Amino acid sequence: MSKDKNTELPAPMIAPEIDLQDFAFMPLDVLRLRDSELAGAPNAEVFRCSVLSWCVSWHQIPAASLPDDDTQLARLLGFGRDTKGWKKIREAGGLHGWVRCVDGRLYHPVVAEKAVEAWNAKLAQRWRSEVSRIKKHCQRHKVTVNVPDFESWLSQGCPQGQPLPVPEDKPTEDSGQGGDVPKENHSKGQGEGQGQGQGDLVKENKPPSAASMLAEFGVPDSVAGDFIKLRKTRRAPITKTVVDGIREESEKAGIPFAEAVRICCVRGWQSFKASWDWQSDYKPSGKTNGSDRKHDDRKQFLDALTGGSSSTRTIDGTASQVDSGGVQAHEPALRESVSGQVASGER
Repeated sequence: MSKDKNTELPAPMIAPEIDLQDFAFMPLDVLRLRDSELAGAPNAEVFRCSVLSWCVSWHQIPAASLPDDDTQLARLLGFGRDTKGWKKIREAGGLHGWVRCVDGRLYHPVVAEKAVEAWNAKLAQRWRSEVSRIKKHCQRHKVTVNVPDFESWLSQGCPQGQPLPVPEDKPTEDSGQGGDVPKENHSKGQGEGQGQGQGDLVKENKPPSAASMLAEFGVPDSVAGDFIKLRKTRRAPITKTVVDGIREESEKAGIPFAEAVRICCVRGWQSFKASWDWQSDYKPSGKTNGSDRKHDDRKQFLDALTGGSSSTRTIDGTASQVDSGGVQAHEPALRESVSGQVASGER
């Protein structure tokens, strides 16, 4: 496929990390299928392959996608090694509704819609389980722990099973001990040590926020905010795994991590792959600092005085100018000449 055609391909319809392999059932919209054009297909094999392709894609990674390879598709859709027979059915409409995206895989918009709903339901169930665990812990230990709402839990990377604080055991003095008996060293008590240790674990294992993970790799706040909103609209939290994946792909592409994130925002991608077509939106950093601008201004000034092109260089703090003939004229002499011209002009 040429580059021009590749630039017209849409972004993947589903996040790359969505995995439904543990979902044995796939929802089927009966009325939608009954009233579709596919239901009236004259070739029954076209109908069979189309419906079977939905089932196969449900357990692919990402879900709702298929490889765009006829050899693999022939095997997945029941044709075995009969690739020629499969190609005939494909040309007749055996992949009805499937769209090739920029990552080179095929996606079905209806199956992707159902997959996103199933994934969100899976995340919601995980969140409810985590909330129930936190509440039971609070009741058992008589402590108070903030329970995150669903959106906050998503933004934190969907943490599960994090250590929770427990109250410190308060040691009591034994009234039977005499004054000569040394007191127990409470700093090494079992109850107190466990309480402090687990409290520290809560702080250390607290998952970093999406903004902090992006800022760690130099992503500007405005770009990070746009990327977080983009992922949030698609119910795709930014986790360390997601950040590491984009970092690895940006290294393969030879561009900074922050630039890869910016390209995702421009393209509407929720992830980045080095094999995708991103080159047209790449903007290498080529900023000019203040010293370069001063150098250019001085060069233009010397060119105006000598009436030709020149180059300047600085040696031990003294600026010199070399004309096209190779004769050096030091800046102090030029400055004196200019001052004289200015003075005569004022007179």
